[in-house]
Amino acid sequence: MNKVLQLATLLICTGLFPKPMANAQKQLAVGKVKSVRPTTPKTRPLPGPTRLHFCGEIVPTEQGDVSTKLALALASSSGYSRHVNGLKARSAPYFAVIEPILSKHGIPNDFKYLPLIESAWQANAVSSAGAIGYWQFMDDTAQDMGLSIKPGNDERTDLRKSTEAACRYLRFLHQKLGSWTLVAAAYNGGVGMVQRKINRVGHRDYYTMTMNAETGYYLYRILAMKELFTNPMYAVSMGALIASGNAYEQEREQARRMGWLQDEEPELTGTPIESLSEATGIHSRSEAVVMDSVLTELLKNKSFSTPIFVGDLSARLTRAGQLKVGQSWTFTLAEDVQIGDDEFKTGDVLYAIIDDIDTQGNLFFRATKVVSTQTKLPTSVTLIGMNPATGLAGIPRPKVVKPGWVVQWKL
Repeated sequence: MNKVLQLATLLICTGLFPKPMANAQKQLAVGKVKSVRPTTPKTRPLPGPTRLHFCGEIVPTEQGDVSTKLALALASSSGYSRHVNGLKARSAPYFAVIEPILSKHGIPNDFKYLPLIESAWQANAVSSAGAIGYWQFMDDTAQDMGLSIKPGNDERTDLRKSTEAACRYLRFLHQKLGSWTLVAAAYNGGVGMVQRKINRVGHRDYYTMTMNAETGYYLYRILAMKELFTNPMYAVSMGALIASGNAYEQEREQARRMGWLQDEEPELTGTPIESLSEATGIHSRSEAVVMDSVLTELLKNKSFSTPIFVGDLSARLTRAGQLKVGQSWTFTLAEDVQIGDDEFKTGDVLYAIIDDIDTQGNLFFRATKVVSTQTKLPTSVTLIGMNPATGLAGIPRPKVVKPGWVVQWKL
């Protein structure tokens, strides 16, 4: 985790994170004494030249948990920066085909990174759930989007046809959800899951929703890949780049050689991706697999002697429910705290439910109300159980769950 924090510091210096993580942590610590939060989210400024965004929607890296997740995703890929130019060269002909199709359907260009992290450009990629092709379509979704999935003619393995179908599906998701960040989340976790989250929390802010581990990190994987491709700080082996010629035309020519691009097709739009000389000998590899495996290892690290992140309040377990989604658990506040206009005292009862349990056994708690021990009156709240080692939702389950277990919570 020290390496992750060092990376975050470097990103602050380069302007990617507009506010230091230490300030975000300090704000959380102040919240322990008095937590007053606005009832409606503040309007975020338009993306500027130094602000990271996804499809024009600003990424709130000033929030401690957002910057930490992004630092983790970047850390999981930055260690393989020597492969970035090779990955760019390999991706260039695919982007040459995908970009104009996205533009034709009005889909933001940032979605060109989805098939890269979904399939690592493997036409015949098959997931454990049975999704197939560049865009990893399941059978039903592929057919709904007009693709043939017959044996010997599975159009999910056709780059052009599957991209057309992906655009129709992304447009459908945007009509349902109204936010491109939520579209990315729904592409991974399903539109039904995201809609249930919206109904439960009463807003459409992806960055403050509690998702399962895979969906919760999905957008950050896309953002990390975008940074690798577009941020000069990740450029390596620049001497290996072709020094002369038009890189954009080289992309088109490579796409023609592979049979994906015809001369009569319209001129492409977008930013050229640098091409490598074939003499460099850099072999392609599945960067998506690398990112997932390293990120998983980072999150499994439990060797923290003291908490790194401090929540808005802490509470002790008094009654454990079953280890199942939807089960109710009871805690008591370990300190006095003010949330908005409501003041709560040590010993007041906090009721929470389990929103999710991921494959690593992490518990995703959401507190829904606090009952005063003096007045016996309930007050509705929305608190998320927080892992003090990472500042993220998803608390590692202790070996023995028993009364007295202290959990940090954030608003």
